[in-house]
Amino acid sequence: MSYVILGCRLVLLGIFLTSLVGKVRSRQAFREFVTATATLLAVAPGPARRFAALAVAAEAAIVVLIGVPATVPAGFALSAVTLGGFGYALVRALRQERAAPCRCFGPSATPVGRRHVIRNLVLIVAAATALGATAGGVPQAVEIPGAVITGVAALVCVVLIVRLDDIAELFRPTVAGR
Repeated sequence: MSYVILGCRLVLLGIFLTSLVGKVRSRQAFREFVTATATLLAVAPGPARRFAALAVAAEAAIVVLIGVPATVPAGFALSAVTLGGFGYALVRALRQERAAPCRCFGPSATPVGRRHVIRNLVLIVAAATALGATAGGVPQAVEIPGAVITGVAALVCVVLIVRLDDIAELFRPTVAGR
């Protein structure tokens, strides 16, 4: 289970760090995130800024909690709760047909869709699995070769998740003559 915990830890750390940096890398990036938040939640700019700031604070807290060995279980728990909140907001927006680009990892023109909800569900499962695995006490030490393989696998997962919209675009049907 040590490798499962390590893998989930690295994936969630990579996802939330990428997401955080994508939102706060510039004032413009944060403004675009606030605008998308206002559209998706159907709220005015003031509350949207507060929701966006709360999302950024939660992501920063998750990065710290998952990064510090003593607080990893709390990081997994906060990850699951935060992803659940994001997922709920996405489902509501989809049901009410409010289209906005997914600014989860920075700039994007792709409107939120079912794949974003599924992505969040997969990440919730990862966080819950890792949280459950940490309930058994202190995990055994990992071997360096296993840790390297786990790290590479986690990096691949992070890249695939972050670039999900680009990957989906590759498989989208094209119109003849374009």
